[in-house]
Amino acid sequence: MSDPFDDWLLSNPDPVAIARGTDLDRIRPLRWNKAFAALLGVPHRPVSARRVLAAVKRAIRLDAERAQVFVTDNRRALREGRVSARWEFTDATGRTLRALVELTALPSLGDDALCVQIRDIGEVLETQDELAASEARFRDLFEVATDAFGFVSVGPSGPAFIDCNTCLARMYGAIDKAPVIGTTPLDFSPPLQPDGRPSAQRAREVSEQALRDGFARFDWFSRRLDGTPFWLDVTLTVQPSWGEGVLHFSGRDITDRKQAEQALARAEELARVTLQSIGDGVITTDADGRVTALNPIAERLTGWSQSSALGQPLAAVFRVVDVHTRMPIDQPSPSLAGDDAGIDLPTTSVLLNLDGTEYHVEDSAAPIRLPDYTLAGAVIVFRDVTDTQRMAAEIAHQARHDPLTGLPNRRAFEYRLAELLEQGRRSDAEHALCYIDLDQFKVVNDGCGHAAGDALLTELATLLQHQIRRGDLLARLGGDEFGLLLADCPSDRAVQIAGELLALIADFRFRWNERSFTVGASVGLVPVTAASASAAELMAEADLACFTAKDLGRNRVYLFRHGDAELSRRRRELQWASELREALEEQRFLLFAQPIHALAAQASRPWYEILLRLRQRDGRIVLPGAFLPAAERFGLMPLIDRYVLDRVLARLLRPDHAQGARLSVNLSGRSLEDASIVDTLDRYFASPGHPPDQLCIELTETTAVAHLGRTREFIGRLRGAGCRFALDDFGTGVSSFAYLKHLPVDYLKLDGSFVRDITREPIDHAMVESIHRLAQIMGFETIAEFIEDQPTLDLLRQIGIHHGQGFLFGQPAALEGLLASSRPLASAV
Repeated sequence: MSDPFDDWLLSNPDPVAIARGTDLDRIRPLRWNKAFAALLGVPHRPVSARRVLAAVKRAIRLDAERAQVFVTDNRRALREGRVSARWEFTDATGRTLRALVELTALPSLGDDALCVQIRDIGEVLETQDELAASEARFRDLFEVATDAFGFVSVGPSGPAFIDCNTCLARMYGAIDKAPVIGTTPLDFSPPLQPDGRPSAQRAREVSEQALRDGFARFDWFSRRLDGTPFWLDVTLTVQPSWGEGVLHFSGRDITDRKQAEQALARAEELARVTLQSIGDGVITTDADGRVTALNPIAERLTGWSQSSALGQPLAAVFRVVDVHTRMPIDQPSPSLAGDDAGIDLPTTSVLLNLDGTEYHVEDSAAPIRLPDYTLAGAVIVFRDVTDTQRMAAEIAHQARHDPLTGLPNRRAFEYRLAELLEQGRRSDAEHALCYIDLDQFKVVNDGCGHAAGDALLTELATLLQHQIRRGDLLARLGGDEFGLLLADCPSDRAVQIAGELLALIADFRFRWNERSFTVGASVGLVPVTAASASAAELMAEADLACFTAKDLGRNRVYLFRHGDAELSRRRRELQWASELREALEEQRFLLFAQPIHALAAQASRPWYEILLRLRQRDGRIVLPGAFLPAAERFGLMPLIDRYVLDRVLARLLRPDHAQGARLSVNLSGRSLEDASIVDTLDRYFASPGHPPDQLCIELTETTAVAHLGRTREFIGRLRGAGCRFALDDFGTGVSSFAYLKHLPVDYLKLDGSFVRDITREPIDHAMVESIHRLAQIMGFETIAEFIEDQPTLDLLRQIGIHHGQGFLFGQPAALEGLLASSRPLASAV
């Protein structure tokens, strides 16, 4: 009868052996099967134990460390009954065998008997390695993926993360996974989604959909741990391998896309609202030129409603013609708007409304292109410029016409003058320029008011306009001044025409509120020829000729001729007037002074007459005789007198002048009527710091007699305050003696023409002696000018003259220098 154990041993496909002993050197193999013999490369028949042990050592590549493990496993098996261990064997062919070795104690054969069974587990281990590698690869992909991955368990309390990758954790603002795993996506969501639905309700719905259908995709509005909002594109997929109710969570940050969509939506809404509210008309067409949209302004200007216009050809809706020819203008269709820069309609375009109304329009058209540059249509933008063009025409008219009279203005006049001048240079034609200045206009304007003055100018402009020739130009240059350009008109004919206009003006009667007025005019006439310098020079020459006509008695024509002495003199006066105004602005007037000497006794204080000088831009000093006539003629004396007076009074008020010199200042007749000068003097004498008896005002005899009443009032007002007065240039007017008793002055200043030749002319001697005797009777002191030599001085002392002035005592010098060295002047020279 066979032994079952032997049957099992021999039939077992795995290598199996029976041995006794635990130590490698003491093991005694008892028996083994064919598979064990094949593994070790030994015969199946009994062989020596030493050979078997050598084969075992070779097969398991036994070294000291492995030998220790071998012994330990054997002893454990005897002690515990069974031990499993993994070993690698090299069989007789050199193939490596990865095996699971099971050591089982066999106490029935002896206390050190063991059964060794070697099972080949190489394929199992390879499968396990492949599975581990696959899991590692999945985990690597899971962790390094740029999308957010996770696994969500859907339970009664809602979805919860049971795993996630690093991307998902960072997307929520976490450093690692810990703050995310175990939480729910709702922990990273606002209570409401942007559409107003509760986030919890929405999460439950999409979770149920994914579990039911296996898949769900949706956009989700989330918040990071720091509160920053962001959008997710979420995909939920059923994962059966993870168990029931587990979903794979895939999320991608689509915040940029959402923001772009929102920006696009805002832009589209803004475009819609803009088109509805924009002040321009807008029409869009398709690629065939058929209308696709109109905004309200386009509806109003064309007369078409959007519903009626849709699909219509652009030419039927946007009907545009030329304002002059009335011919249709080519439509700005897509085919014409081939250039992306667009095209513009001519400025003469008129849009015809369905009801017949016409609008002047400006428009432009540009193509609408798809991203691939395919032409999709065109947009036409147009604006109603009817009012703008009308206003532009009015402004252009106003820019060249006088608003009161309707005549061309100075700008138009000078433009036409330049044209005639250029024409004369090309063809040697002769033209004429008339500068017309009305006389007595101020009487009407000041006496009856500006309305009357405006009416006079309007009526006179109409009268003159009907009188001039066709082709001539009458313009209002400003105020009561008119200009007339006579084309192709020689000088003699121009003088004749100007005379006829003067006669017409003289015969004109202006009536205002039952009053009747006559006016006259002065005309300056200048030939316009090829030799003329420029339009500006011609205007200046005409102005000068008009000024001369007025100065010569008014109501006349004065023809400008180069080399005319009268014109040259007046030109110089005009130039001086301009120079004086600039000198006042630039403070180029200088104060000089000349001493007034006491002839009879030691003077109590120095005394100087203030003399004026003008420093020109080139540094030259000009005496007053050169410029004072022009200042008198053009009314500049009050300005000059105020300039001098301000500086003299300021000098007198200086603390260091309390015991200083007396200063005499000359005032003109017009200055007596200037309220600002009188106010200046009142303030000076009202000042507690003004020194007494140090200001003397000199008035010429001619001025005093011509303005007797005003002069008496002026002297009386200031004399009581301590001001001294002297009559300058006395003796030049025979009638002056009768007026002396009405002028409470302090000094009579004898005109130098009597003093200069007093030693040679008995009449001059008698005049000086008579004036001095009269002055003594009336209580005046006398001052003699132009004392230049000792014999003259001796004779004046003999007569009894009180004061003297002239080069014998000192040349005029700068005021400040004289005052710095001033001292009382001795009576002897």
